[in-house]
Amino acid sequence: MPYTSTPALRAEILRACRVLTYFRIVEGFGHVSARVAGSDRIVITPRIALGTVTEDLLVELDMDGKQVAGDGRPPLEAAMHIAVYKRRADILSIARGHPRNVAAYASAAEPLRIGHGFGANLGHIVPVFEKPVLAADPQLGMGVADALGDHVGVILQANGMLAGGMSVAHACVNAIFMEETAEAQLKAEAAGFKPKYYTPEGAARRHGDDREHEPIRAWDYYVAMAEGAMAWQR
Repeated sequence: MPYTSTPALRAEILRACRVLTYFRIVEGFGHVSARVAGSDRIVITPRIALGTVTEDLLVELDMDGKQVAGDGRPPLEAAMHIAVYKRRADILSIARGHPRNVAAYASAAEPLRIGHGFGANLGHIVPVFEKPVLAADPQLGMGVADALGDHVGVILQANGMLAGGMSVAHACVNAIFMEETAEAQLKAEAAGFKPKYYTPEGAARRHGDDREHEPIRAWDYYVAMAEGAMAWQR
């Protein structure tokens, strides 16, 4: 069957594949998905490394997980994406990866309390889904959705992270901000410093200072770096 998603949405997902690969949010494993506006479908990357994805391999699924378009194989955790979309109408895109610093929190099943300003885009804390398995069936997918709750992202025990957003770009920026925050705070703790964590009210205030433009500015930079578009890269 033909794609329902627009060429623009599929192009943005391919762009996200390049960005997340460049910034090592994903390597061999990870996926990106988005709701298809005006339908009951999502479009998701296939079961291959994101840096190798081409448009014809993108997959469209209905909300029961049935493949309805695309030549690729859906990722094992497609059920997790669908569960989050069913639970959270405000999430329009998901980025899933295994960045190295977030992995330290994942290995300890430790929530990421936010002490870095860009991290406040995620709220005051990133909770944990405390099952060290792939969320490859609807029941486990709903468990991830439960752990996510009304947060922007969730750490998956022994298994990386998931970040949501209001667009593909927004989900990817949230994923990168999560990794940058984890790195900064691990370095602070290794130096013997104690991060000063945001309260829920403080994180909301910091996030509200530039809620509209901060993710866009970050995305433009990330895309330029990943695509070699900076003047000094030419």
